[in-house]
Amino acid sequence: MKLVAGMLLLLQGSCGFHLRTWDLGVNLESVRVEAGQRSLLAAPLRRALNQSGVTEASQGESQVVVELLDQRSNRRSVSVTDQARAAEYETTLEVRFQVHDANGVQLIPPRWIRSERVFRVDRDNLVGNSEEQALIEQEMRDDLIQQILRSLNAITQTVPKTTADAG
Repeated sequence: MKLVAGMLLLLQGSCGFHLRTWDLGVNLESVRVEAGQRSLLAAPLRRALNQSGVTEASQGESQVVVELLDQRSNRRSVSVTDQARAAEYETTLEVRFQVHDANGVQLIPPRWIRSERVFRVDRDNLVGNSEEQALIEQEMRDDLIQQILRSLNAITQTVPKTTADAG
């Protein structure tokens, strides 16, 4: 059994598989995240940016500003049981954001990003349902953060490091 597990790990490593990480700190030094009080993504986005090597800066000192403009969440029934009760729900989380540089030049125009998941309802396990829903909502927030990081990664090659580096 250990031999099989070792072979699988060796094959996985040799196929080029690696965890997705972002090293935005190579091309981006500082960022500021602006969001309203109700934003579900502001704090996790700041943590993700910090983990990817970007420091958070105050107003006027940041190289790039990410503005979380709006958010929407929705849940709807997608299937029913034979007793006409919801058997599955689709949960949707959407965030509208934009990115501009320190001079106010728009790098990413305002746009919506979306994450959605479908989950089954177990009428015999209400506690499990609420825990599963909370886990799904966390996964959706993580997915939206990854979408924002991918967008930032795509534009970081065009953003000058700092004015001090330019001279």
